[in-house]
Amino acid sequence: MLKVGLTGGIGSGKTTVSKILTNLGYSVYNSDQRAKWLMNNDESLKSTIAELFGQNSFINKTLNSSFISNAVFNNPPLLQQLNKLIHPEVAKDFKIWIQKNKNCKILFKEAAILIESKAYLEMDKIILVTCPKEIRIKRILKRDSLDYKSVLKRIENQMSDNEKLKYANYIIENNGNRNSLKNKVQNIIHNLL
Repeated sequence: MLKVGLTGGIGSGKTTVSKILTNLGYSVYNSDQRAKWLMNNDESLKSTIAELFGQNSFINKTLNSSFISNAVFNNPPLLQQLNKLIHPEVAKDFKIWIQKNKNCKILFKEAAILIESKAYLEMDKIILVTCPKEIRIKRILKRDSLDYKSVLKRIENQMSDNEKLKYANYIIENNGNRNSLKNKVQNIIHNLL
């Protein structure tokens, strides 16, 4: 079984690539979605998050994502603390997911911070999705209802594409053309197989 990491900066289109992979019949582990699920459902993790962020971190036992996001994106040390809580839990969850999907030829793991979290070390290959910064900003503004300054801050908080290139086996330049993107994905799968 081949484990392939899928990464890229916020707004690069990695989730779109994941959807293409899923539509082609491949299993994709979405680290961000699973992290959110764990933060809402793992009682031990919930209580540690509440200790770290206070009573506003949950509303009616549901994670207050906007409160947490605002707290960490202006406070890198707090973001590191949060990541130290979540990454080990996501890693455990991923191992369970691998066991459930062990008969697949290729498994994909989508993670925005695959490199930074060192999760790339468990992958056999890495796909990096890149996209011009202006397009990324437009996508995030449209998708996340954030202001321009907040979007820039989030982009700046992530490792640059140039740094990530050193780790990538495959690069998908996403110019927004869905058919072109699908062809690029299919070419990579052909290569992997």
